[in-house]
Amino acid sequence: MDNQITITEYLKSQMEFRNVMSLTSWINTQGKAQYQQVKDIVRKYIEDEDVLDDLTNAVSVYILDMGLGYMEYLREKAGGG
Repeated sequence: MDNQITITEYLKSQMEFRNVMSLTSWINTQGKAQYQQVKDIVRKYIEDEDVLDDLTNAVSVYILDMGLGYMEYLREKAGGG
């Protein structure tokens, strides 16, 4: 048993010799690039109006928070912070 390697060690060596694809490479061989597959899933998910409203609200809150941070930045630059 001392000479046995783990499946992880075996696969790592096979990836180094390019005998086995990485996960990203394998995903990209499934008909669409990984980015496009993720985009399709997100598009299907946000078609639900409630989800779209929740996402819009979350982005709006984020932008408001960034705006408050930016105002603080401007005050510091103006010497009033």
